[in-house]
Amino acid sequence: GTVTNGTTSQKVLTDEKGFFRLEAAPNDFIYAFASSYHYDTLSYSFLFTDTITIFLSPAGNILPNVLVTVRHTKYQLDSMERKATFEKLRGTSLSAISSAPSAGFGVTVNLDRFFKKKYRDKQREERIFSKAEKMAYVNYRYSPRLVNFYTGLKGDALRSFMNRFTPDYNWLRSHPTNEDVMYYINDKLKVAASNK
Repeated sequence: GTVTNGTTSQKVLTDEKGFFRLEAAPNDFIYAFASSYHYDTLSYSFLFTDTITIFLSPAGNILPNVLVTVRHTKYQLDSMERKATFEKLRGTSLSAISSAPSAGFGVTVNLDRFFKKKYRDKQREERIFSKAEKMAYVNYRYSPRLVNFYTGLKGDALRSFMNRFTPDYNWLRSHPTNEDVMYYINDKLKVAASNK
């Protein structure tokens, strides 16, 4: 904004934080202007301290602050993409039990689901995918960057610490906050220090 001493016609611009320096004598009129705000005036008095604060009210053409939140973390978005790709590559799976054909009565059991190699392979692929997803979650929650930030470890010391003290997937799921992981790392640092 711009602050002007109306008596001396001296003008100054405020810095990016709104601070300014302007000489004024008692009874000088001070004008303050800023884009998107109502201007204001004051009469300088010897009762003022050497530092004064001028508050300008918004002109109404400023949008209110907006808080943007994300519904999913990067891990969740990546996980959904991996799952969709896996499902697409895998194709549809056979149901073990199907409804009875229209001409008959009862339930039929599809034995192909249990005995054919391609369906057994699909089950193995599902287990591998599940294991990979769990590893991705552990790597997301217990990343080298996070461990480095809390421990200060780098290089081989960092890799050794992470390999030795990687938390279990189930533990991470039952302790969902970063604070939990921070305490976990702190506890493991104590263990590592006591073993030296």
